[in-house]
Amino acid sequence: MSPATDALARILARVGRCTACPTMRGWIKFPRAASGRREARFMLVGEAPGGASIRNRRQWTGTGGMLLRRAIRPLGLDLEDLFYLTNAVKCWPAGRRGANRSPLRSEAIRCAPFLAEEVAALDPEVIVAVGALAARALVREPIRLPADHGRRFRVDGRELIVLLHPANASRHPSVWPTYRASLVALFAELAARADFPVVEVTAAVIGRGGRYLVTRRAAGGHLGGVWEFPGGKRHSGESLEACLARELEEELGVRPAVGERLSVVPWTYPDRRVVLHFYRCKISGRAVEAREGQAVRWVTPRQLARLPMPPADAALVAALAGRATHRGPSRKETA
Repeated sequence: MSPATDALARILARVGRCTACPTMRGWIKFPRAASGRREARFMLVGEAPGGASIRNRRQWTGTGGMLLRRAIRPLGLDLEDLFYLTNAVKCWPAGRRGANRSPLRSEAIRCAPFLAEEVAALDPEVIVAVGALAARALVREPIRLPADHGRRFRVDGRELIVLLHPANASRHPSVWPTYRASLVALFAELAARADFPVVEVTAAVIGRGGRYLVTRRAAGGHLGGVWEFPGGKRHSGESLEACLARELEEELGVRPAVGERLSVVPWTYPDRRVVLHFYRCKISGRAVEAREGQAVRWVTPRQLARLPMPPADAALVAALAGRATHRGPSRKETA
């Protein structure tokens, strides 16, 4: 047993015996085995145990928590593979008739020494705080959700990432449409940093005059001969936006303005596990130059839908073609 694992075992034993909060009914906690990896580089901190998860004896298995699990599973991982799991409040805040109630700030304050000891023992590289109570237990400045969803802080030399709680995400129209994609993107980034075999790829959706720019892969390689949105693999330590700008400069001699992320698609091929990040991009009037000898085309959405493309692109291609059908043919398409 490593020193960190031994220290965490002692902390969890004391957590199990704690009855300090008079506001708790029965001081019901997770079993020690529900804490995930005790030698992980990453820590996932929730607000408090939920009733369904307590009954399942496994963290993040209630309705909201399963959103996190469904986001990470296409990577071939589960939360326990990547994270040490804990909460700002250690006991289940049971309400009437077995329902959940919101944990109290006073309860988080009483549990704060346990959380601080867990952080000190594990010494994680990254802490992901899910929910306002969890974030406020770790960050020394105001937290406002959903505005701070995905925001990153430096706290005592380590990175802390704040997420909106999945149980609340659907109540916020400003976040909900991209909430799952933001989870997939974060988990893919952390999996790559933890040396799990996940390849992150960026792709540019570049429109001009009702047409989209696509390039063709060289024959003989992975997915040889298919058409795709241009882009490429993310290098270690590189941001997704920087990756896409570099790839387009190297492949096509253009300097894009990288805009909003349109979708995140995890995909498993027989020989690799890939996460694709599709971004809307704009390029100036500078001519596109096929610097690697690849075929390049500007195609209408309908032509795009007929091209052989990677299966992971199918949903985005269908969405682009569907929008064009809804609008009707453009003058350029009917000319």
